[in-house]
Amino acid sequence: MAAEKNFENRIKSLLKSIGCYPLGTPKQKMICYPIGYWEKRWGGGYGKSGLPDMHIVINGINIDVELKSSVGRPSELQKQCIRQMNQGGSIAMILYPEGFDQFKKIVELVMLCDTAIQELIPIINAHTNIKCDMLTS
Repeated sequence: MAAEKNFENRIKSLLKSIGCYPLGTPKQKMICYPIGYWEKRWGGGYGKSGLPDMHIVINGINIDVELKSSVGRPSELQKQCIRQMNQGGSIAMILYPEGFDQFKKIVELVMLCDTAIQELIPIINAHTNIKCDMLTS
């Protein structure tokens, strides 16, 4: 569990560095202009089962990320939820630490995006691999 938490903190640091803050962050604690927000979803009976760990919004585009350690495996319900989100035109993925660079590239593309998500999906798919799995089919 510690490896997954360390990876989560790495994602949070990246998001903060671009101006994507946790919901409810006071303006005086923001280090740069806000372009979005993120929220952590809690499992263990506190939320809907199968939903990804983090919901991120950058420039109005939703990204849902299920974080796994290098040896973690998603449940069938998690895979089903991610497929459904992607089929609905959202961006959702299972992300391992080894896929961090691909995730950073996706975030960069979303930050620059001034187009519809449907036009962005092929670009994101080009940066997807087994360690940053979009589960589009």
